[in-house]
Amino acid sequence: MAVEIQAPYDALVREDSVHRRLYTDPEIFRDEMARIFGRTWVFVAHESEVPEPGDFKTDTLAGRPIIISRDADGQVHLLYNACRHRGAMVCVLPKGNASFFRCPYHAWTYKPDGKLALVPSQYALGPDFDLSDHPLVPVARVESYQGFIFASLAPEGPSLREHLGRATHYIDLFVERAPNGVVRATKPLKYEYPGNWKLQMDNMADNYHAEFTHASAFTIRPDALVPRTNGFTSNGSYEDQTDRNYPTGKTFGPGIGCAFYHGGRQIVSDPDRYPDYLAALAKAHGEERARELAGLHFHLMIYPNLILHPLYSHYRVIRPISVDHTEINVYPCALEGAPDALNEALIKAAALHVSAGGQVQVDDLEAFARVQEGLKTEAFDWLLFKMGGEETDNEYGERETKVLSEMIPRGFYREWRRLMAQP
Repeated sequence: MAVEIQAPYDALVREDSVHRRLYTDPEIFRDEMARIFGRTWVFVAHESEVPEPGDFKTDTLAGRPIIISRDADGQVHLLYNACRHRGAMVCVLPKGNASFFRCPYHAWTYKPDGKLALVPSQYALGPDFDLSDHPLVPVARVESYQGFIFASLAPEGPSLREHLGRATHYIDLFVERAPNGVVRATKPLKYEYPGNWKLQMDNMADNYHAEFTHASAFTIRPDALVPRTNGFTSNGSYEDQTDRNYPTGKTFGPGIGCAFYHGGRQIVSDPDRYPDYLAALAKAHGEERARELAGLHFHLMIYPNLILHPLYSHYRVIRPISVDHTEINVYPCALEGAPDALNEALIKAAALHVSAGGQVQVDDLEAFARVQEGLKTEAFDWLLFKMGGEETDNEYGERETKVLSEMIPRGFYREWRRLMAQP
């Protein structure tokens, strides 16, 4: 039976399926910006994107324009990009370095920390006008973990550490791959697609599509930077079911998931290729641990908009534009203390794998577009997320499975339902 648009949001998500309106309805998209992106912790930037005093970048948060800036004392601020006089954006550049932000309308001028520094003809505003009463408005809550900055428009709620929970372990692993314990974001790769923002998050948790969608990429492999995929034979087809090495799927916290792969896709752990890197890691962690860190491969998906991928040392940020238009920013990360040759190889590998002109992600973008177009049909309403098998709770409080499963996206949609069902 079809679900009417006016139905409560908790009726649009079942345990093993979701209603197609989640991807196609502009009204649902509008409410997602308010109830999901405007309520929970949302990733906004890595501290290395604004490394120096005066550095800034502009973006949107739940559809609101914001500025991420670093002041003269080195503190990072998240400010609404709207002048306190008439509301004009005070900065339209995507990034840069500035000692102030000046509104182009009436030249009200703000410092990088948001304080109002100058108002032309201030006398006309009367003797009771005080500059300190009209700063750029800060976002309600801002916290960071390992350099990853998150913001919440909600003035109250769980702390970032409480929200991330077990995800901090995987963020730590991502950062520990750098011999000096610091990762640095480089220039982003951008792509967009004519589809809903949830398709990218669903895709990162999907180990069902690769042998079909990416058959050509996993068969040709003209560059040694593209590693062999678990379970694939030399001709790009899957081996027998009994030989498959599926990643361990893990879910925990508010819609957070991790697909943890076990060996077979290592591009930096071969001592013959990057002995200096392994030596630097071994100095920090010991040789056995160094080899484990160098070969780490997992997809960490922090709902609703952040994906960490250590194999190619990058993170992806999902930026919803409209119900059927999404932008993705991919930030390759240099590993501080690693040799330049390794960092260059990782950046090239990310570009080859996840850029719109690469060999793998381009397949997904075509799939996303076809999904969005196909969902215009009204012949059926429910999209299936039924795959799975035995699930267990491990000692770390994670729900996990070792079989081909859609357990992780089911967790995404439980969190979607929880947030959207609240007033």
